[in-house]
Formats: sequence, structure tokens, C-alpha cells
Amino acid sequence: MNLDFFEKQLLIDNFSEKLQKKIFDTNCLVIGGGGIAHPLLTYLVSTGFGNISIADGDKVELSNLHRQYHFNASDLNKRKAEVLKEKFKNEYEFIDIKSINKFLEEKDLFELIEHHDLIFDASDNFQTRYISNDVCHEHKKPLISGAAEGMLGIVAAFNFKEDSPCYECLFPRNYDLNENTCQNSGITPSVLGIIGSFMASIALKIIADNAFRSSVMRINLSDLSISQPKLKKDVSCKICGENKG
Repeated sequence: MNLDFFEKQLLIDNFSEKLQKKIFDTNCLVIGGGGIAHPLLTYLVSTGFGNISIADGDKVELSNLHRQYHFNASDLNKRKAEVLKEKFKNEYEFIDIKSINKFLEEKDLFELIEHHDLIFDASDNFQTRYISNDVCHEHKKPLISGAAEGMLGIVAAFNFKEDSPCYECLFPRNYDLNENTCQNSGITPSVLGIIGSFMASIALKIIADNAFRSSVMRINLSDLSISQPKLKKDVSCKICGENKG
């Protein structure tokens, strides 16, 4: 890693070479190669995260191109994770980036999590988000989860330290949750950019600040509002509550 590449970043107060090297050595797993993953990966790599795995079993479709901006027409029908790996390797020679060309199941994440320090859930379904939450909670690995629909977005980050809530506290799976996706509810690209950027910023905060606390943020571009509701542990949560299991 050539520190000259990060010259302007290193001018920031408290942004030392030691921190830059710590960022570079952090192993990141990004689940999903869709609309949120594109800005997320852009800012993870440009910040200096040097070890990234991308997991997605999907292929590039024409309808992806208006928001998944690292893809173009020549990538149609190619594996998303593989295309992203090749494009970032070509642009940033200092990174070690791997592709996992499949949709992760629980057993896959159990195998992968031991080799990663930060987990980013950029998937588009609750089943994957619950699996990410359950496995990260069990292994006490920080989880940063992002989702978007229409002009709405949400970012939730969990450190899984003592008294930390989890994704299940925020969205209990026994509720009748709305499973809308971009395919049936639409999406505006700018909300994806905001969510992905915030996820990358949270990753930087976690690496730089051991006191980082679990948090959630909601974005509504229809009225240009941002809110940060208080995130509390649900004592009856089946994953992290007092009577779990």
C-alpha cells in the first residue's frame, strides 16, 4: 500500500498512518452486489480497506444498469460478484478482492465469518439479513446492514457488545414484514448512494473508535429528512434477549 495515494485523507485530524494501515488490514465481507453494494464498495476501497470479499449469486441484467453503476451493457449475463472483483482490481491495484459467486446460506456464513472482521449486509431480502444477524451475533462480529425502497433507506449497525441490540430487535421476524424489493416497488439511485456511503462511513468509525455503539438511521428523500431513532435491546428478543434460545 502506497500511503501517498491517501495523502489528502491523512491530512484529517486524528487520521494517522497507523489508522490507515489498520483500515487496510481489515477483512471485509460484503453480502450482495446490487445497488447498495456499488457505492459501498467504492468508498470502502477509496478509504483504503484492502481486503474485501463480495458474495452474490446473481447475474447482471439490463434493468440493473441505471443504479448499479459499475456495470455496463458489456457485463450483461455475467456474474455480478466476478465483474465487481475484476473492475476494482483493475482500478485499485493495492487491494485483495475476492468474489463468491453464490447466494450465501447460513452454513456458508459460518465458514466465512471466521476470516472477516466486518460484515456488510447489502442484500435485498429479510431472510439473508436475519442469517447475517444471527451468525454475527453468535460470533460477536460487527454487522452493518443497509436497505432501501422507493425513496426510503435505512442503515443499522450492531457491535454485539454487552447490552447491544440486534437486527431482530429492530425487525422481529414473527411480524408480517413488507418484503418489497426494487423489482416490485422501485428505487431511486440517490438513496442507494446515501445508504452505501453511510455504511462505509460507519465502518471507518468502528475501526477508529472502540466505543462505537449500535445505531440505526432512516433516510426519507421524499421530504429530505434524516432521523436516528433510539435503538434498544428487546428483552424478549429470540436472538439477544434475556430468554434467548
